[in-house]
Amino acid sequence: MKLEEKLVKDAHVLLNPIRFRIVELLVEKPMHISELSRALGVERRRVTYHLITLEERGFVKSKYEISEQGKSKGKALRVYTVTDKVKRLKEELKREL
Repeated sequence: MKLEEKLVKDAHVLLNPIRFRIVELLVEKPMHISELSRALGVERRRVTYHLITLEERGFVKSKYEISEQGKSKGKALRVYTVTDKVKRLKEELKREL
């Protein structure tokens, strides 16, 4: 696959406004699904769908952490963070455009 085709496919993933906003939020700080859902004003199941897409394409990664917060204290929460792919894609797009 040519570099241009790969860039287009990767950029296309972020054209969805919800996925783009998820990445913006995760650049600021790691978050779990409920935090993202509240910040976006979107149902958890829709956030989950978009997180799966982003994770499959390598834009985000997740790991389980034990919560130290309020009602969820002591529970394992899946926390999402962005990967270096976000930064690389941004740099590649700047070069190509």
